[in-house]
Amino acid sequence: MKKQLPFLCPDESYIEKMLRSTKAIVILARDNNTIIGVAGGWWEGTPSGYEVEDKILKQHGVYHEAHLDWLAVREEYREKGIGTKLVQKVCDWAGERGKSRIWVEVSLEKEVFDKVVFYNRLGFKEIGRFRDEKGEEYVTMLKRL
Repeated sequence: MKKQLPFLCPDESYIEKMLRSTKAIVILARDNNTIIGVAGGWWEGTPSGYEVEDKILKQHGVYHEAHLDWLAVREEYREKGIGTKLVQKVCDWAGERGKSRIWVEVSLEKEVFDKVVFYNRLGFKEIGRFRDEKGEEYVTMLKRL
């Protein structure tokens, strides 16, 4: 799997756990036989692993709402709408299963593009910020479905 998804964040065992779960979804985008993008989500939000973020989620009443866990698009395929389509598919999947909101945590570490702006364009709004144990800053964002 890692050979086909070298651009992906979660490790292989985590992806396999999602694929085995009835409460998770993994969506692939392909260009012919090449995987060019992937997104994963949980039907019911999982504990984030960060006490501050879990508190934010509980304050907003979304701790058990859907969770857009991760999104990755090969660099050469970015800015073509692939990430937008993958996020929308995860949102549609959650909405079809009765969820009214979905949340995502976004690292503020700059890469090729501003992730907060990307998610804002898709209707996500900031509900809180926190730092992990390494000092990296994250934004927790929420979208109504």
